[in-house]
Amino acid sequence: LLDPGICPVNRDSIDYILSKNGSGNAIIIVVGGAAESLNCTPGKNSVTLKNRKGFVKLALRHGADLVPVYSFGENEVYKQVIFEEGSWGRWVQKKFQKHIGFAPCIFHGRGLFSSTTWGLLPYSKPITTVVGEPITIPKIDNPSQKDVDFYHSIYVDSLIKLFNKYKSKFGLPETEVLEVN
Repeated sequence: LLDPGICPVNRDSIDYILSKNGSGNAIIIVVGGAAESLNCTPGKNSVTLKNRKGFVKLALRHGADLVPVYSFGENEVYKQVIFEEGSWGRWVQKKFQKHIGFAPCIFHGRGLFSSTTWGLLPYSKPITTVVGEPITIPKIDNPSQKDVDFYHSIYVDSLIKLFNKYKSKFGLPETEVLEVN
């Protein structure tokens, strides 16, 4: 484990934390990870979740609740160059992601002394995180793919409902859709 409670997102670390007795053994996982970071652009609300099911399997093995969480405004604090699928830039990003675990992005924020110049400071935009109701997960020592798929679909549906419940409160139109990739 690292200093402020940060640890690698791998099965051994998660098993260790969730197997401890007592309460307060919570884990926060950014499920989309490096793949999701490649699609962060202002005005777009998307998550990389469709083929990310390992966290559900681990929750089933430990009987750990899943809690949907969404942060409105995250994609508004930096501007990023998005390379299209099939482009040379995206190819380089995916090679980096595969070999070193993250994808290099070309991004900018505001300058140190002025919001009208480019720099590395984030733009002054609000980020509001909303937390949904916990999804109670049964403890299944060896969950089947059917079990994993079932609870994954419940999680995805809950995340979309959470997004839809709060989107207009945080300035998005009713027609806005959370894209699940």
